[in-house]
Amino acid sequence: MKALLLIPITTLFCHAAYATHINNQPIEEKSSDFNGSAKLGFIYAKTTNTSMSMNSAASLKHTTIDWSNKLKFSSYYTDSTKEEDGVNKYSVVLDTRYMINSHKFTYLRNEYNHNQFETYRHEYIIATGLGYKVYDTKTTKLTVGGGPGFRYSKRQLNDPEHPNQIERNIIANAFLNAEKKITSTLTVGANSGIDYGVSNTNYSIDGYIKNKLIGDISLLLDSQYIYNTEVSSDKSHSEIYSTVSLTYDF
Repeated sequence: MKALLLIPITTLFCHAAYATHINNQPIEEKSSDFNGSAKLGFIYAKTTNTSMSMNSAASLKHTTIDWSNKLKFSSYYTDSTKEEDGVNKYSVVLDTRYMINSHKFTYLRNEYNHNQFETYRHEYIIATGLGYKVYDTKTTKLTVGGGPGFRYSKRQLNDPEHPNQIERNIIANAFLNAEKKITSTLTVGANSGIDYGVSNTNYSIDGYIKNKLIGDISLLLDSQYIYNTEVSSDKSHSEIYSTVSLTYDF
């Protein structure tokens, strides 16, 4: 977690406010907003082994006229210290974006992943680049982006080939985010990303269906597929996490 100290804290709460005058009466316009969500549910995981467990996640987003900062925490947890019994994984991501215009933006992603049982016990990624909002309407959103980055990774102590091996690589990253609002209560979406490096290339893709039940409570079905090109001989290249959860949006 020490790597998270690299996060540019100064970008967390950038704030812009202004006032307009109509008929000589000053009216303050809202220029920033906080929103977030919390998730809790069951998880089916297929990595080197298969398990049923619990998952949780929480996110908080702060938006101004030009800036957005989203902090997200997620975990996949089995109450066991034995590798064959399941997964024990969590991640923390801070995504900061600055809007150049209504479609173009720059971004800075800080991500830390901890995995108790798979090949890489610790992984920290910092990536930056340019993004573009291809579609950005009330019902359809499509965003793409890419750029350079840096990845630090450390293998497990009991790795059969490279115990505690540390890798530091320059990487190239790219992403695609899509979301479609089918009805006033039903939303579907998909995200994909790649972090390409010499020592390992990570591919990820996830999809979800979100159906609002009542008020701010929704049912969420989602599935994530992760593929690493370089893993230990006793580990799988693929990881699959499928969840059924209840979410609360605020």
